[in-house]
Order: sequence, then C-alpha cells, then structure tokens
Amino acid sequence: MLQAKADWYWFYDLESHSLRLNMTEFTFVTACKPSKLLPHAKQTQSFSVADNQKYCEYYAIVEEQLAASEAACVQIALNAVAQTKFVRPEQPKSWYFLPQHKAAKRTLFDQVVVLQSDYASAEFLILEENKDCANLMLLSKELQLDERKTMQQFECVKVLQDRIASLSKPNLSHGKCQA
Repeated sequence: MLQAKADWYWFYDLESHSLRLNMTEFTFVTACKPSKLLPHAKQTQSFSVADNQKYCEYYAIVEEQLAASEAACVQIALNAVAQTKFVRPEQPKSWYFLPQHKAAKRTLFDQVVVLQSDYASAEFLILEENKDCANLMLLSKELQLDERKTMQQFECVKVLQDRIASLSKPNLSHGKCQA
C-alpha cells in the first residue's frame, strides 16, 4: 500500500479545474466534478491524519472485497476520501435503481455492493450510510441510468437502503474490514 507522507496536500488546479493531491513525487488527479465541490475544496490543505485513516480503511475494504491491484486500491481509496471530504452532499436519487429483494440483504461487512438500473448493474463502494440512505461511489467504468443519463467511474449517488444488493460470495472472510 502506498503510504501517506507528511508533505502530501490537497489543492485545486485552476488551469485544469481539478482537485488534486500533491504526493511529493507525483500529483494525483481526483475524479471530483468542479461543479459539485464545496467552497473549501479550492483552498490548499494538508492530507490530514483523518484523511489518512479514511484512506487506509477504504484501501483495506477494496483490497479485500474486490481483490484489486495495489494501484487500483490506491486510486479508489483516494477518490473516496476526496468525495467524502470535498463534494457537496446530494439528495437521494433512488428512482434510477431497482428495489432489491430481501434475499439480497447484505451483511454489516459488505462495503462493496451492487446497484441495478433498468439498463445494467454496477459495483459501488459505500462511503457513508445511515439506516435510511447510503452515499455510494461508482467503481465500475460507467453505468447507464436512463435513456440520457450515464454515471462515470468514481461519481457518487445517494440511494435508499432498499436499492442496495450484496456483492459478497458465501464464506468470504471479513477479517480486515472495519465497520
């Protein structure tokens, strides 16, 4: 796992209109849409201890539940941190997704889940949730929502809990996952 360093910092690049993370040797460009950023996202700020904790948690979840490569885990985890820290919360958009049956119920450890639109299904990472709704980040390359609207990888959507289905397979170990 790529370890955070004390000199990492978030900044907004005015030329490319993108939120970035300066990681000493290189710069990571987030997938956050400029129009959805909170005002404080345009201020330079350090990659905090809290950011690092979330980064490590997301990394561990993705590594275990998707068995993704190190590079993919880093990309997903850093985008997840950026989305939760810098993007405005939205109202639920559950109407794009089909309700799931009780048999598709997920466990407390399932953080990589599936949503099904009328056109396709896709994998998502749960960023935040409560008993009613969850804020999810798309992990698949894209997802067709309706005739005109398509979500792109790392975009977020809030949905009701009854739209979320488990990705888990039986006998999957959840040792590293933190609830």
